[in-house]
Amino acid sequence: MSTPRQKKRLTAPREEIAWFPVIDAELCNGCGECESLCRPGVFAPAPAAGAGRPKMTVANPFNCVVLCTRCVPRCPSGAITLPEAADFEHFVELVN
Repeated sequence: MSTPRQKKRLTAPREEIAWFPVIDAELCNGCGECESLCRPGVFAPAPAAGAGRPKMTVANPFNCVVLCTRCVPRCPSGAITLPEAADFEHFVELVN
């Protein structure tokens, strides 16, 4: 028998929690993997600046789910970084 999944609740308004990804434009290859992975819609292509694929940007930073790290290993060029999770754990509590 499986245990019921606990829900997470933020301890502060989301706009006060600086947990969101940063994209290194020098490393980003514009593949769009982050955009296709992220259901909350954090990522979007940046305005085109010349030929080739546009680089990705963090268009909606506060849509990022606090403590989610799924985008980091998905980025093939290693362009995405997040803050240290330990610095943000106090913003999330588990509830039944």
